[in-house]
Formats: sequence, C-alpha cells, structure tokens
Amino acid sequence: MGNFDWQYVIDGAAALYGLYVLMSALKMKATGEISSFVASPEEMNKCKRKKEFAKMVSAKMIVFGLVTFLFGISNIINEIFWKNIMYNIASLGVFLLVCGLFIMFLRKSRAEYLGV
Repeated sequence: MGNFDWQYVIDGAAALYGLYVLMSALKMKATGEISSFVASPEEMNKCKRKKEFAKMVSAKMIVFGLVTFLFGISNIINEIFWKNIMYNIASLGVFLLVCGLFIMFLRKSRAEYLGV
C-alpha cells in the first residue's frame, strides 16, 4: 500500500462529523424536536420546555458543526497545497477551543432543561 497519509482520513472524518452535527441542528431548529445527538429518549421525556431547549441548543450546534466542517476541509486543503504545520496547529487550537466551549454550554443546558 505504500505511504498513505492518514491525516486525510482524520480530516475527512472531522468534516463529515461537522456536516452531521450541522444537519442535525438544522433539522432540530426546523422541527423543534430534540435530536438524539443532544439527549436520549428517556431524557427527552423529562424535558418540559422542549421547543425552547431545541432552539437554544440548535444555534450552538450550528456554530460547532460549521467550525468542525471547516476544520476538516481546511486541513485537507492545507495538506494538499501548503503543508503548513503552523496552520495545522492553529486550526487545531481553534477547533479544541470551540469544542470545549460547546461541551461546557451543552452540559449547562442539559442541567437546566433536563435535570441531568
């Protein structure tokens, strides 16, 4: 098989995951139904203000999904054309920051609306 650059696979998976999160958020925003990405069916039954929770979380999921998608795509482009290591480090830092903020926000929202 020779030298295969697994970075393409990792970046592609990140881009696809970002696209999945983005589509889940848009569907959640349109329907007002909570996605299984955010809460299990048992937890959804506990939520009394589902539409408010879905609206609030979907906005943050859109941002997280876009950042994750752009992270994957931009790193693939960087690997193909520039191979700039500092760009990879900076983009990873931005991705990890947004990921940490999203997790913090999601935990706070789940505690408030789902009592988890």
